[in-house]
Amino acid sequence: MDDISDDELYSMYADGDVEAFDTLFDRHRNSVFNFACTMLKDFTKAEDVMQETFLSVARAAKSYEPRGRFRTWMMKIVRNSCLNRIESERRRRAAIAESSLEFITPSSPEPPSLERIETDERVAVICRAISNLPERQREAIALYAFEQMQYKEIAQVLDMPINTVKTLIHRARASLACSLDPPRRALGENL
Repeated sequence: MDDISDDELYSMYADGDVEAFDTLFDRHRNSVFNFACTMLKDFTKAEDVMQETFLSVARAAKSYEPRGRFRTWMMKIVRNSCLNRIESERRRRAAIAESSLEFITPSSPEPPSLERIETDERVAVICRAISNLPERQREAIALYAFEQMQYKEIAQVLDMPINTVKTLIHRARASLACSLDPPRRALGENL
């Protein structure tokens, strides 16, 4: 089933072929998870969004119009789900702040290995740099760099003109280069 297009697989699923949906899931689960993780900055929430996304995709099978844009359509579902979670989290935090409640985060039961710590530190530096980008730049660069989407597809997912997407990606790349390479920034070198 690897040579069958997403739209064909989705049509097959709409006609009752569960294996076709499994193939779609296998094809896109990493993209969905990674984009959600980039937006939400939380693995657990990203997993929840991944599940919600594929449930939404499964439920919409009968009404989907195949136009060769399955991936773009699906990533838009991911984005909207993430934005809804971000807004919900903002409201929850505001309610907690008003009520003066505090929550304690439990600690990990076993210490991680040295190799895991080093890897986590490198990933944390990159994640911090990405998370410090403005939201629209963060979304655009995640779709471009991690999901390898074309500018046109990104523009559709983010509901913005293609030139705006190009500008956001350019600015995000420049910001990341500066933040991940501080010696060059200190020397004032141009990127």
